[in-house]
Amino acid sequence: MQSWDVTIGTVSWINGTPNPMTFAGEATLYSPDWVPKTYLGLVATKNSDPGERIADFPALRKGKDFRAMTFAHLTFEADEQTGAISNFSLVDSFYDPGYTPPFKLRKWPTAMFSFDKNVFSFTYYAGEASPLSDIVARKRHPNSTITGIPASETVLVNGMVKFRAGKHTDDAGVNTVGAPFHVPWVWCEVLATFAAGKVKLYGRSSVFPSHAWYLDGKRVAKSNEIGDATFPKKRLIPRSMPRPIASGLWNAPNPLAIDVESLILYPVLSAGASAAAAQTPLDADKGLTTPVDQHPNAVKAMTMVTN
Repeated sequence: MQSWDVTIGTVSWINGTPNPMTFAGEATLYSPDWVPKTYLGLVATKNSDPGERIADFPALRKGKDFRAMTFAHLTFEADEQTGAISNFSLVDSFYDPGYTPPFKLRKWPTAMFSFDKNVFSFTYYAGEASPLSDIVARKRHPNSTITGIPASETVLVNGMVKFRAGKHTDDAGVNTVGAPFHVPWVWCEVLATFAAGKVKLYGRSSVFPSHAWYLDGKRVAKSNEIGDATFPKKRLIPRSMPRPIASGLWNAPNPLAIDVESLILYPVLSAGASAAAAQTPLDADKGLTTPVDQHPNAVKAMTMVTN
């Protein structure tokens, strides 16, 4: 028998790239202004990249510099001939919906003229976790999005955190920024299996924010968030207007009018509930057994990763 002592973890964070903003004042130039204000809020509250190695997940958790995190420490014994597992123990595990960190005013100094008191805050605002968030041992999570696992692989642990920014951040987006959508659900999943004397990791997540998967403290996979490097623009002259003469002017962009639905980030922003009504209750998804990317107000999935 061979003894195994394994740690598995995920970290989700906003890295702030790509980013169409160059200075905070742009938030007053473009129309509709909620788009640059939203981007400003994202890049000004971005996190540090968690790095290639994490020696201590609980310590990183205390620092609050992340949007979500999962962790599992497990031990087991495996028969070297048959691969059969015995004496399995989930020693420790947790999931955390993270925080929206303080606005980095030093990097976006002109934001001080916005009269938004949130830019002067030093508070880390806690995120919210769906009641479906869980780390389960020796079985699959009921809302898993990971498929195609060979029958020869033994499931060790399947963890998922489904999370969103908390009420304070959501209220700022809707009431101060004027966003037409509440913050959506985003998520990160990890699955660990054992076969042929090896622990294998599978991961899948929402396309925003960024996510990374760790095995024994080493980063084995990463997914970069989607975003816009520039703001797509509407036409200076709408298509619906008559065009009596041929001119390149008809195709010229309006430099200040954002084509909102052409934003790369728009599918993420628009996944949230309509701001015309209240935010979706925290426990509205309780009892759902479908894959998490199919849930109401959840952001779509990226391609599965593996080590």
